[in-house]
Amino acid sequence: MENITIDLPAMFEEIKERAFAEGAFTHEEWSAIVDEVLDAKQAVGESHDDVDWEEMRDALRARYDEFESEVPVA
Repeated sequence: MENITIDLPAMFEEIKERAFAEGAFTHEEWSAIVDEVLDAKQAVGESHDDVDWEEMRDALRARYDEFESEVPVA
């Protein structure tokens, strides 16, 4: 399998789409999806070995406010 570089903006979009699809709008649900997506990608080796997974995880979790601003108000 060819290793690819993880693109943070693309990863954010993937996580955002999944959160909307699952109706996961709380900070806790966002963090859980971040963990699930990154764990799955790490498990199948979808990146170079030099990816700092914890830094990536922290960066994506920190974007919750950006995601929340796009959640429609009920």
